[in-house]
Amino acid sequence: MSQERRLPGNADNHPGVIALHERPLVLDVDGTLILADSEQWNEPRPLLGAAEFLTALREMGRPFLLLTNGTARTPDDYVERLQAAGLDVRPGELLTPAVVAAELLVHHYPGEPVFVLGDNGTRQPLAARGIRLLDRSEATAARIVFVGWAPALTYEDLTAAARAIWQGAEFWTAVTARALAAQGGRAPAMGGAIMAAVAHVTATQPRLIGKPAPEALEVAARSLRTPLHELVMIGDDLEIDVSMARRAGCSAILVRTGTDRDAPADAADLSVENLSELLSLIKGNRRHYS
Repeated sequence: MSQERRLPGNADNHPGVIALHERPLVLDVDGTLILADSEQWNEPRPLLGAAEFLTALREMGRPFLLLTNGTARTPDDYVERLQAAGLDVRPGELLTPAVVAAELLVHHYPGEPVFVLGDNGTRQPLAARGIRLLDRSEATAARIVFVGWAPALTYEDLTAAARAIWQGAEFWTAVTARALAAQGGRAPAMGGAIMAAVAHVTATQPRLIGKPAPEALEVAARSLRTPLHELVMIGDDLEIDVSMARRAGCSAILVRTGTDRDAPADAADLSVENLSELLSLIKGNRRHYS
């Protein structure tokens, strides 16, 4: 599909054209770069054009980060799985909600203790920043309860989290999503299910830390050392990726390889079928303005 069909009038100030300029990119992963079997990313399968897209960004010197809502693994574990799938992703280039939470805690809640419902993928990014993590016996002393991917959740874990919240702890969650794009169709989002259980028990709505919360893009902007409004978000989900970009005041590009394959053309600043098409548009835009 041609750029003219996507960008009415091809005006230089059209949001779709602006999104193609040399701005830093933030890319969703599930449904945009890969499809995996689950939130654990076992044997992720790269989507059409994903490997070439990342390689081209490096060759152009285009800054980018990946942003996933997954907390099943640590950021470095996720990076290793993407590398094994043939994608040129390096340590430090992938953010998870746990990384975002750690940044918020360090900057706005220094020294405050946290009770985590989650495995190492949720806990490790917080511990790496020196945040004090409480065990179940200490949970009622928590300032914040943070819920991530916790497949081994027990009744005792749920009780500890609920009692902490009942006693005044803030309730944070990595995700609120019900499902995610996966091989063979949509798959349940474990973190969202656990969040719903805690919210139901405590009658408390959580503060969302992952997408579509704009805080995730704020942390990405700091990591890329760029103003927030200069970021371009690329993703497959209108409710999560595009909505977050809108709330943060960023441009949004919809890729039709995951959740919202049938969205209208004007649902984002720019809509493309896959990353191969987007790369062609970016290269064409560079030639036009060079």
